[in-house]
Amino acid sequence: MGRQPGVADALLRTMLIGQAIAESTGIYGLVVALLLIFRGFGDVHFMQIPAFISAGLCMGLGAMGPGFGLGLAAGHACEAIARNPETSSTILRNMLIGQAVTESTGIYALVVSLLLIFVV
Repeated sequence: MGRQPGVADALLRTMLIGQAIAESTGIYGLVVALLLIFRGFGDVHFMQIPAFISAGLCMGLGAMGPGFGLGLAAGHACEAIARNPETSSTILRNMLIGQAVTESTGIYALVVSLLLIFVV
């Protein structure tokens, strides 16, 4: 933004949208952690404990890859807009499509974690 102040609005918009999407896998992890914390463990069967540990690991490890990839996509989109400002709408659209595909692996980890918490 310092080198090209004329594209500051497009860069800021792309950065905020990209980072908000990248944060979603962290929010999934928070939801799983809160579910595990506030779950009543008084009626837990001995065999469910490994499922709860696996749910936490699944969501924790399953959020790292997508979170890292989503942040990289947003960062590279900002770099591309800074280099070629007239293509900002195309770059933003392509970033969002790529992030939607990348986000699916975080959603898969969330689903598996929820199944381990509530079904097993």
